[in-house]
Amino acid sequence: MSDIILQAKNVSKHFGGVRAVEDVTLGVHAGSIQAIIGPNGAGKSTLFNTLSGFYYPDNGSVRFKGTDVTRTPAYRRITMGLGRTFQTSSVFPNLTVVENLMIGLHSGAKMAFRFGPLPKSQRRVMHDKVERLLNFVNLTASAHRPVAELAHGSQRLCEIAMSLSTDPSLVLLDEPMAGLATAETERVMDVIRKLHNELALTVLFVEHNMRVVLTLASRIMVLDRGRVLAQGTPAEISRNSSVIEAYIGKQVIENV
Repeated sequence: MSDIILQAKNVSKHFGGVRAVEDVTLGVHAGSIQAIIGPNGAGKSTLFNTLSGFYYPDNGSVRFKGTDVTRTPAYRRITMGLGRTFQTSSVFPNLTVVENLMIGLHSGAKMAFRFGPLPKSQRRVMHDKVERLLNFVNLTASAHRPVAELAHGSQRLCEIAMSLSTDPSLVLLDEPMAGLATAETERVMDVIRKLHNELALTVLFVEHNMRVVLTLASRIMVLDRGRVLAQGTPAEISRNSSVIEAYIGKQVIENV
């Protein structure tokens, strides 16, 4: 059996005359951490939206766990085990961390959300799951604070915890380090490592920080103007002259 958990084959997505993604083929190996990089406007977020069901491709196909999901909406892919975060944090800023997680848990359990007391049979299960998620992302001390009061890195961690509340097997992280200071970046990197090492989840992420990419990813795909420029290991990508010229830059590689 193939170990490919997510596969895009010859995927294209156009917006009028703009070819945002053109003939992209990608295989994400189960249990791996893989990255997508490229300059602004390369089509990274469009590809992510196509993989997660927010867009349907104009051409090509997407398969998740062996099932064709090319025309499967995002909410159904979530129930199949695909989690997702966004380039701009998608949390409820005026709600507490716990309340944000409860929304995710109710969604994963296909329950209508309610702030009031839960039935006794569900209360303990929900409480235990919230505690595990808080501990996993190291937000226990901030559990009852509104998310808007937290540092940007903690907001990112809350969003990652929400994506875990639906029990995914694959998590897509769209620029998880965007706007983070060095210390916050390290916190988020540690959680991504834990996704892989402790939960055995598959992670596919988009990122501009090359130190993060070369440190975390076992395989990297480079997009440029909507097309695949290169795919390979961090060592192969670091030596690829086309990638260096188009995106990374020699100085970046020398300083990693």
